[in-house]
Amino acid sequence: MKLCLLHSKPILLTLLPRQVFTVCLLYEIDKGKASPLHPYFLHLPRSYSILAAFGELETQALQVDYAIWAAQKAVTKAKYEWEQAFTLMKELKLKPPLLTFRAWIWATGTVAKKMLQITCCT
Repeated sequence: MKLCLLHSKPILLTLLPRQVFTVCLLYEIDKGKASPLHPYFLHLPRSYSILAAFGELETQALQVDYAIWAAQKAVTKAKYEWEQAFTLMKELKLKPPLLTFRAWIWATGTVAKKMLQITCCT
């Protein structure tokens, strides 16, 4: 996998593990039918109901100030993480549709919903 070749890139040191997983997912999606995971990808949801995916209408429909603030903060955080990972995605030469914020939101939703994270105590 190309990402293994980038292990010495300083950009990887600045990304969170979930950002790296998200980039890896988009990289595999970019392979299309050549990816061994392609059949699995066909069964993934097309969207997720996560705060970062909320548009202005959904955010305002929350009505409660704190809920609106939380949704806006989730979008801001997602955009920040996408911008951080964007350089790596460009280096991997992902197709333009996979470089979009919308694709990033979908991929982060997939990672969040399908990945088990175990925190180790040492």
